[in-house]
Amino acid sequence: MAFVVTACKDDDENPAPQVDDNPIVGTWQLTSVSAETPGTIPELALLPTLAACYLDLKLTFKSDNTLTTADCPVAVLAISQIAPVGEGTKWKVNGDVLTLTSGSTTKDFKFTQTPSELTVVANTQTDATKPAVNALLKFKKL
Repeated sequence: MAFVVTACKDDDENPAPQVDDNPIVGTWQLTSVSAETPGTIPELALLPTLAACYLDLKLTFKSDNTLTTADCPVAVLAISQIAPVGEGTKWKVNGDVLTLTSGSTTKDFKFTQTPSELTVVANTQTDATKPAVNALLKFKKL
């Protein structure tokens, strides 16, 4: 009887880690950033100058629902203005919505995905009283 109680107690203290098998799990490299409606985000023209390595940026969606970045810290800084990416970011997918959480900041993004391509729609408008001005962030799976 003591063995059974001990075994149950151990199970409660060491639960199996959660593993998310969503197809987004893996490493994705940025291939382009563009305005959903051409001409609505003129600042995108500065991206190659401000973050020359932006097309080297990689996001890794891990099966434990954490997100890591690699290969272009300047692009991470630029993207973090519209999407909470970087150290400590968590992700969740619900249908066609990707939720990113970093600290107390949580944002939802519409996305589409094939086995080899991922497109995330990010609203660049910071004034909530104005209509969305969307950027399309396109990635290829590595």
